[in-house]
Amino acid sequence: MVEPTRSAPAALRGPRVTLAPLVEADLDAVRRWRSDPTVTAYWITQAVPTPAELREWLARNRREGNLLWLIRDERGRRIGFVTLFGIDPEHRKAELALMIGERDAWGQGYARETLRTLLRHAFRPVAEHGLGLHKVWLTVVVENEAARRAYAACGFRQDGVLRDDLYRDGRWHDQILMSVLAAEFHQFDQGEN
Repeated sequence: MVEPTRSAPAALRGPRVTLAPLVEADLDAVRRWRSDPTVTAYWITQAVPTPAELREWLARNRREGNLLWLIRDERGRRIGFVTLFGIDPEHRKAELALMIGERDAWGQGYARETLRTLLRHAFRPVAEHGLGLHKVWLTVVVENEAARRAYAACGFRQDGVLRDDLYRDGRWHDQILMSVLAAEFHQFDQGEN
């Protein structure tokens, strides 16, 4: 069973991405991404955080046992971040959020590779240095078709629609609730290799 941790998450490697614990030195890049309205078009909030707010965001996530990784591409460049939060040790599930902040990295498969790398770790048993989760879930704005394709390509299935769940630009937007179970991901992941 996964246990909440206050320590940094494990560093993870995929073929082209490295997921390293997100640290204070990475917050300038996070703030730059969060300041770009194109990047945050489908993010839960479009408010631009101050440096102090970002430091508090990082500290709060650490206190709550949430796991945040910086995503680096094959050249070592910071391109985004991914997090598992709301980790529920009893029911072995967590919510996922992903941001590819560098627009020139969009459409190149980095989101899919990040998801696969993270899900392999999330679903690996604790005895094998994984998190031992059973389920990872997320919400995605209906209009965010690129993200929906990336999630589906990693085994996520639609669980339902959260109607009028997000108010932005003077209108309501639905969000899709998606999840993937450990057995589903393992079957899917083995079929792709």
